[in-house]
Amino acid sequence: MLKLFYRTILLSIIIVSTVVLYQKHTYAYHTLVRIDPVPHTQMLIEQNQYVDAYSYLSYFMDFEYMQDNVEAQSLLQQIEEKRASFEYRSEKFAEGILIGTSDEPLGQASAIGSDFFLIGDLRDLALEGTHYYNDEEVDRVLVALSTIGLVASASTLFTLGSSAVAKSGVSFLKLAHKSKAIPTWLNKHLIKQAKQIRKTKDISTLKPLFLTLDSLQKRVGIHDTLTLLSRTSSLSELKGVTKLTKRYGKETPMLLTLSNKKILTHSTKLNSVNKKTINLASTFGTSGFVHILKGGEKNFIKTTKRMKGFSKVGYKGEVWKIFLLLMKYLNDTILIAMLSIASILLLPFKRLIAVTGFRPKLS
Repeated sequence: MLKLFYRTILLSIIIVSTVVLYQKHTYAYHTLVRIDPVPHTQMLIEQNQYVDAYSYLSYFMDFEYMQDNVEAQSLLQQIEEKRASFEYRSEKFAEGILIGTSDEPLGQASAIGSDFFLIGDLRDLALEGTHYYNDEEVDRVLVALSTIGLVASASTLFTLGSSAVAKSGVSFLKLAHKSKAIPTWLNKHLIKQAKQIRKTKDISTLKPLFLTLDSLQKRVGIHDTLTLLSRTSSLSELKGVTKLTKRYGKETPMLLTLSNKKILTHSTKLNSVNKKTINLASTFGTSGFVHILKGGEKNFIKTTKRMKGFSKVGYKGEVWKIFLLLMKYLNDTILIAMLSIASILLLPFKRLIAVTGFRPKLS
């Protein structure tokens, strides 16, 4: 009886080690962990970033695994009530007019509207001129944008509105600058272009940038355009992000964040993947996209379906949770060592000695 128990234990170790090794390298279940959006949402609320909190949490609420999460539902309702309140909306609208920036679309629209006219550029130039006169730091980017804005305003008046895209583009970039959403590459580009425009009075060199920003705003709105712009490192990357919005629309900023930009850097390969699969992968974060890129869409779907089935094994999926822990914390060396030792101990040494006739010499 004791021998049987001993052999059963060793055989179990061999089977478990083999299965864990195989599953670890074939499906890597332990790297696929669903994102819990609640902690990050709570952090955004504490920072009074209600727009980002709503965008983040509402994205995940469309997935089955979150629909029964009472805490998440309560949190979403709290955010919606806050954003819908008259006091909050009034504050954000005034914020856009008075300081030229806001995190709410309403405040951002009022900021752009208040800056669209010529007086906004003159005001900013006068303000920076005062800083220069008082030997204070001058905002070179704001000066560059105001200079471009003056030329764009004159062009708009002269062409009876045909340069309105350029003027709205400058107003949007001012909002982006004040919101700290303009990346370094664009700051340098604007300062350089402003010097030439001051001499030539021609803003045509900025036309590709303005058209790209206009296209983005029409597809995803002001707030998401600011988010996408801040994540770029060049004009070509900005154009690449704009192409992504043709397929993913308003989900683009979230997918860009959750994939750690893999959706952009591997756009050619991921464009052939079904959009529903892309959304499913995003709920696992970067690892979801890594699985698709390495194993393909079919293997990823197969893996997630198996995970869903395995999670029902045992009481509340406890067996599955133990299996995941084994994959996560037991590296290959430990698993191979367990497999080897158990195999050696299970070998019938007495029979081997009898068959081979081997007898150790005693001194």
